Order: sequence, then C-alpha cells, then structure tokens
Amino acid sequence: MTQSVQQDITSDRIQDTLYAFTRSQLLFTAIDLDVFTAIAQGLNRVAPLMAHLDVSERGLQILLNGLVGIGFLQVSADGAYELPPDAAKFLVKEEESYLGGMVHHCKRLYENWSLLTESVRCGQPVGGAQSLAQLETYFSELVKGLYVSNYPTAKKLADALGVGTTHQGIHVLDVAGGSAVWSIAMLEKDPQSRATVIDFASVIHVAEEYVGQHDLSQRFHYMAGDLEEMALPPQAFDLALLANICHTLGAIATQKTLQKLAKTLKPGGRVAIVDFVPDDRRAQPGWPMIFGVNMLITSPEGNVFTAAEYRSWLHTAGFSKVTLQEIDKEVIAIVAEL
Repeated sequence: MTQSVQQDITSDRIQDTLYAFTRSQLLFTAIDLDVFTAIAQGLNRVAPLMAHLDVSERGLQILLNGLVGIGFLQVSADGAYELPPDAAKFLVKEEESYLGGMVHHCKRLYENWSLLTESVRCGQPVGGAQSLAQLETYFSELVKGLYVSNYPTAKKLADALGVGTTHQGIHVLDVAGGSAVWSIAMLEKDPQSRATVIDFASVIHVAEEYVGQHDLSQRFHYMAGDLEEMALPPQAFDLALLANICHTLGAIATQKTLQKLAKTLKPGGRVAIVDFVPDDRRAQPGWPMIFGVNMLITSPEGNVFTAAEYRSWLHTAGFSKVTLQEIDKEVIAIVAEL
C-alpha cells in the first residue's frame, strides 16, 4: 500500500499578496521624488541626494533601504547607491524608455482599486474619471504611459500582419489610437503605407507628438471625436486596428464597432484586435483575469473577452478567416478578414 505524502501547506502566497502593495508604494514614492534620475546623475550618496531632493535624512535613508530591499537599488562596496540595469533603462527621466508615465498611471489606479469592494457591490466604477471631460484628460495621460511598453509589441504585431512584406501601401485605421504607437509601428515597416487615427481631441495632440518624433507626420491623418457618433467613409481602409480598446468599450459597443468597421474596410480588408484574452472557460489563472477587475473599477461596461466571444462577434459582423496569435506575453492578436 502506497502511503500518500501530504505536502506542507503554507501561507506564503497569502503573505506575499498581502504585502505586495509595499513594493508598489516604494516605487511610486521613488518616482515622485525622482530618486532614480538623481542617482543616475551622480548623486549617489545620502548627503547630496538629501539636499537635491529636499527631504529628511531619516526618511531618505529608510526609503533607500526599502528600494534596496526590493532590488531596485544596489549598494557598492564603498557605500554608493547604484541602479540595476532595468531601473537605469526604464526609471530615469532622460531615457527614451522612461516608464514614469506608467508609474503615475498605476498610482492613480491604486487609489481606484482601494474602492473595489464598493465597485463589486454596485457593478460600476465608484472613483476616478467619470465625465467625458475627465475621461479625455485621463486617457491623454494614460497613453503617454502606455507608449513605451506597447511599442515593442506593436512592432511584433506589424510583423505578424506582414506589413511591408505581403501587405504594402495600405491605409491603416487606428481606432482609439492613443499615442498612435500601433500605427506608427505599421508605417515604419512600410514607407508606402499611411494611417488615420481616431481618438478624443485631447488625445490626438499626444498622438501628433509621437508621430512627429518618428518623422511620420506626412503620412498621418487624424479624426477627433467619438467613434460611436462618427461617420466613416465606406470601403476606405485596408486594415483597422483595435488595440487595447475593446476591454474598455465593453461587449455591446465592441460589437457595434466591428459592424461599423466592416463597412469602412475595403473588400478583403482586415481587422486586428489586440487584447488580454482569457481562456474560453475563464478557468485559467493569469493576467487577463486580473485585468478584467481593472475594467470593473475604471469603466461602466468594460471587461475582458474570450476568443470564442470575439469569433462570434466577428462572424456576425461579416468577417471570416479568424486567426489568433500570441504576440507578447499574454497579449493576443485576433485577426479577421472581410
């Protein structure tokens, strides 16, 4: 008779989850004070750093200790503070890859997540942006934070779609394009293609900045406004991008958008949906399931949707040949043709 071995059950996972907020708060404060940038500039000891940041010695020393504790700072043999490679690349203001915008965005999210219990009770957001004016401001700030993290993924999507190889000289419609990072990646792959970005007026200004930085202004056009109220020209585009927007729109608005895009795409045109997609049974742990909670606290209709749901909506809108491809960790591209 084989004796079963019972594994020890510990509270480690629970404890780690309970104190996960400490890491976030340390990073929020370090970015608020611009600690990493100051250290990168050579202010790598307590005295000069304290004077530069105008903070207390006790507070700064304990903060630095905490950042060492979570691995975001290192201490050299002679006591100077040093940045690990990822902090040096992504947390220093002068770097093009600076993720400070994302940190500030997550800090605001943190405040909304503290209201999760109330959101679960009523099924709606109870904090953060609510009015259209607030939403425009919210999204214009958000897209700046998302640009750096999305750009490498956008280049992978362009490759997956064959832009510049099997598909050249196309007209791309970037729906709720934000910083235009997704269409920027497309046009960088093919000098003959052009793009039109749809978004709120305040967000369009952000897109224009990033497009200018990539020297692509001559090939971009912009349409400011609300997609649901906007008239789109028939059979005008070869490719429509819905990147990281369906989860905010919600199920009903996404279906209406797909039907609208089917009319503005040319015969044989494609739509590419990029999103966090849970398994069809919503039974597997992972980021998509967690991100769905983020939609509860930030949008009135938002959620994450399964591949089966997207397939059904696409077929109803008149699309066919639906394919799925993981273009980054837990980021799925769903591509369909007319």
